[in-house]
Amino acid sequence: MELLRIIAMALVVLVHLDFWALGYPTRKMCTTDMQHAAYQYFVEFFALVCVNCYIFISGWFSIKPKFKGFASLLFQIFFYNILIYLICAFTGNVPLSIKPFIYHLNVFTHWFIPSYIGLYLLSPILNLFMENASKRQSLITVVAFVLLDVFLGWVHDYLGFNGGYSLLHFMVIYLIARYIKMHGGKLFSLNKKWDMLVYCIISTLVPLIVVVSFYQAPSLWKVAGKLFWYNNPLIIVSSVYFSLFFTKLNFQSKFVNTVGASSFAVFLIHTDDLLHHWCITDFSRNLFYSHNVLFFSVAAVLLIVALFAAALVLDYIRRRLWFKIQSLM
Repeated sequence: MELLRIIAMALVVLVHLDFWALGYPTRKMCTTDMQHAAYQYFVEFFALVCVNCYIFISGWFSIKPKFKGFASLLFQIFFYNILIYLICAFTGNVPLSIKPFIYHLNVFTHWFIPSYIGLYLLSPILNLFMENASKRQSLITVVAFVLLDVFLGWVHDYLGFNGGYSLLHFMVIYLIARYIKMHGGKLFSLNKKWDMLVYCIISTLVPLIVVVSFYQAPSLWKVAGKLFWYNNPLIIVSSVYFSLFFTKLNFQSKFVNTVGASSFAVFLIHTDDLLHHWCITDFSRNLFYSHNVLFFSVAAVLLIVALFAAALVLDYIRRRLWFKIQSLM
């Protein structure tokens, strides 16, 4: 599962390099440059399982909140926030003064961090219910949550599901993972090859429908953006089976465990307000429109490797510092 954590975070970076940096392909782009437009759609849908998979891992292992664990999470968040500001200040990219520093301390401007902290704090309630409910009660509850997420959240964009970019959606994925881990079932006990096949079929079929609809059904193309929400039922199914594939792998690797432990650092580094413009947006726009998709793909992989390498080094320092702080507590 640590391998899944690494891949999920790499896919997060890929999603940010795609629609987040470049935006949705316009109708004009689909007409004049179908190669780049189709590439964007296929990359986005193959990578869009990223956040759901990351939350699935939390549900699979079950979050067990403790004061030191929560303090460690907050320390990690603010460690990178402060470090990045100081680096940018001493290199002359931002002024070294109190007001912009305090403004930068607001790490909750990105939707993922407050949503994940909310899930962390609510996890004891979710765990308590799943541990004490019968299999039937658990199934009914999970199905009800999924239906709310899909029909009220995805179809009608109601009740604050916000296309899956929310705490409510995280709770749904968490409960799905807990149910599968605790109760399983034939649908979730397939050979891992079938798990990967489900993911590949869905990830290929949906962007293909979007591209074809541009020519055959323009009215459908206008609402195709909703297919790329995290609470799209197809994204949920794809995420679950992609995650299940990794639960059925059987190997151990110290290196994978080390990299996996630093994967959240990759997120904190590349989404920081002071870095994401040149690290993600400028990088992606400068390369995507001036080179072919193969060159862009290689550059994206190299960027992801560089981010993980930086995270490994900085997170080693962060862990040593946290160990010393703990010893004083």
